[in-house]
Amino acid sequence: MKISLLQQMYKDVLVGIPLAKESHHYTSLLNLCVEQSPGRDESCNWMHLPSTNGGIRSHQDTDMSDAVVPTTDDTSNSFANVNSSFCPREVMLLQLTLIKMMVAKAESQEIEFNTRQKYCEIFVLLLKEAKIDSKLVCLLGSYDQLLSHMASKSLASLVYFQLKEENALNVTWLTFSLKALSGFPVNTQVAECLWTLTTIIKDVLKDKVSPKAGILKKLLAPLDAVLEEFYTSILFHHFDSHHYTSPYSEAANNLISFIDLLEALLASRIELELPLRCQRVLFLKVSYILNLISSSIHYLIKKKFIMLLKKCVLYKSREDAKSGSLFLQNPSLYEDMLALSNAVLQVVNLTWLNQIPLSEKASYFGGSEAVPGDDAQGGTDQTVLRALSLVVLKALEFKFQNSATEAEIEEDFQSSMSQLLIFWRSHVKASPQFHPVVHHCEWLSLIFIEQDDDMWEAAKALLLIYLKFDRL
Repeated sequence: MKISLLQQMYKDVLVGIPLAKESHHYTSLLNLCVEQSPGRDESCNWMHLPSTNGGIRSHQDTDMSDAVVPTTDDTSNSFANVNSSFCPREVMLLQLTLIKMMVAKAESQEIEFNTRQKYCEIFVLLLKEAKIDSKLVCLLGSYDQLLSHMASKSLASLVYFQLKEENALNVTWLTFSLKALSGFPVNTQVAECLWTLTTIIKDVLKDKVSPKAGILKKLLAPLDAVLEEFYTSILFHHFDSHHYTSPYSEAANNLISFIDLLEALLASRIELELPLRCQRVLFLKVSYILNLISSSIHYLIKKKFIMLLKKCVLYKSREDAKSGSLFLQNPSLYEDMLALSNAVLQVVNLTWLNQIPLSEKASYFGGSEAVPGDDAQGGTDQTVLRALSLVVLKALEFKFQNSATEAEIEEDFQSSMSQLLIFWRSHVKASPQFHPVVHHCEWLSLIFIEQDDDMWEAAKALLLIYLKFDRL
């Protein structure tokens, strides 16, 4: 009976038909059936969920179902048409989909005001009476990846909804996040917490209406100190451990989820006049990432960190293009870019580049094998080669723009560029199209020819360095 009512509700919400019954009725339909073992704490480590066979399966069970897990889109599109023989898991997926959909509708100006008001009433009841936030936090720890993913999306939507509508941060989610992050590395299950926070930040940045600065500050300020501590904890590891050699391990999953969060924090930085420490720590403690890139962790993680560094060095260029030079408006950006540049050039001068293997095969459509005969660069990952080169060139550009003496500039330039040239020569192998480099400037087109934006940034960096020499 409940599933048929949920399906009807799904159809009504999907097409925007007003919900006719009282809010308590819909609250009871959306209330999740998540049970917690008596005597256990709020961490839900012993959470029980209804299983497909009608029994109870513990979150701590290690055996995974062999059934094919549908994607979120497939699940959503089929809810309105399936028969009523749903198992408890599918009922829960429908409830989570509805919650996420209703939050999106409640924030849309295209939906009638009365309909949006009804949705808001249902959310208030779900949060205040049904304690839906606590149940979603429990569901984050489910061994079922789709349930965990959908719970993360729904929880992020509700937390952001409360931030916008009530100007209040959800206490249940905040408590869970503080406990998960501060408990690392003793508590290793942090990926779910990182997913949710990343989704909330992205939702804030996508919103074109709300005052982003105030919402971001209210969201991040309570987490500022613990996020900085977590940065040090998760990156100050022995990455030669076998736990990081596979991208599918829990340790690697935590690290990849944290990279996604760092990207969101970097993107959110422009919204605050005075960035928080958690938004600056990537610049101020970049040495942790530089050490990690030259370790033996899986290539996928290395590549994600290298691309994150590229975003850092291009951050100033991107924002200058939008609003003019940011240094006059934001002195902390000057300090952060200088710290990052000094750290990068310091390791480059210590042959850091030569410790990074780029012989891994890149990903291709339909698999990981290149077309026979299409090996012009000897298997080198050109995307990472360009990114690392650009990181070094932009670090040189910024360092030299803020150096006073010619001797200081010349020494750093000779040392860093000689290391970069060695790096280029070792990874650009002979090919039918390759001809001997006559002048060093030819390397610019040879390395960056496939990406116009990167070539523009590299050429600009070298031109500004040349002009600095010329003025001195």
